[in-house]
Amino acid sequence: MFYGARQLNKRIGAICFGLSLAALSIAANVKAADDYPARRAVFIVPTEAGGDGDLLARALLEGVSARIGQPIVIVNKSGAAGAPGYRELHDAKPDGYTIGLAFPTLFMNKMQGLMPWDHRDFTLIAQHGSFVPIVVSSAKSNRPLKTIKEAISYANAHPGELKFALSVVGGSWWMAGMILQANTKAGFKNIPQEGSGAVVIAQLAGGHTDVGVSGLASAASQIAAGNLNFLATFGQERLPGKYGSVPTLIESGYDVSWDSPNFIVGPPRMPGNIVEKLAKAIEMEVNKPEFQKAALNVSATPIYRSSDQLLKYLDSQRDISREILRKNGVIKEK
Repeated sequence: MFYGARQLNKRIGAICFGLSLAALSIAANVKAADDYPARRAVFIVPTEAGGDGDLLARALLEGVSARIGQPIVIVNKSGAAGAPGYRELHDAKPDGYTIGLAFPTLFMNKMQGLMPWDHRDFTLIAQHGSFVPIVVSSAKSNRPLKTIKEAISYANAHPGELKFALSVVGGSWWMAGMILQANTKAGFKNIPQEGSGAVVIAQLAGGHTDVGVSGLASAASQIAAGNLNFLATFGQERLPGKYGSVPTLIESGYDVSWDSPNFIVGPPRMPGNIVEKLAKAIEMEVNKPEFQKAALNVSATPIYRSSDQLLKYLDSQRDISREILRKNGVIKEK
């Protein structure tokens, strides 16, 4: 196509104008990122208020808010394994003023067909803590079990007799229980619950099931009351504090570990310098004795992982989870 001089000048002018607007937009975005934060931020928690992860995030954000010099407003969006909260977070403007909390459900949801995205479709900022599941048995069942070896040996010798209480299918505690069975070949009779670890504990404390997987925060009062026996922890190391005498599954002779990382994410394509500012504030808070004490109060392990470290860790957890979901016929990932 040929242009006359006037047409060519107009076209060149339009191109230059467009480039000028693009340059101004880039400059404005860079300045906004440099000035971050200039106002309050919203923090989406994809669970109900008062849960363990919610409490741990609140303990962290109080200090992070003080460090960045702006308030952080927490908004709880519960339901559907966190999918509504994750969806709102994913679709937010990537300017650092909408960030949120995430769990392993972020990648499990995609594999179960509940969301089109996983952790690689968000901006990973940093990990601040982790919850380790535990194995407990009922002291009121017909077969009260005192050690993890006793439980697994009995399950292998009498397949289908021991009732194994688990949280909702696809949840992190359910995943822990299925990993335990896959690695020990224990012949438990699985009894998934329509709820979290607290529902599992209610079944065990009432003697309706024999063994189960839960979080320590949900089980602690029933352990103290003598209604549950604390058999083992899924952690790489023993828990600190009063339950330090309880062995890990690895110590007990089973090559099994699992945890539920809690981490901070944002919408895709957040500016790197904003991510860096937030990550630095998170790292400094995680290392504070006050936050570490708050984490132990909700039976969490304070741990910091940078975005790169976190990506590798979540990838490894996703690969393990995919195999477990496939074996149990609940994977819908394309």
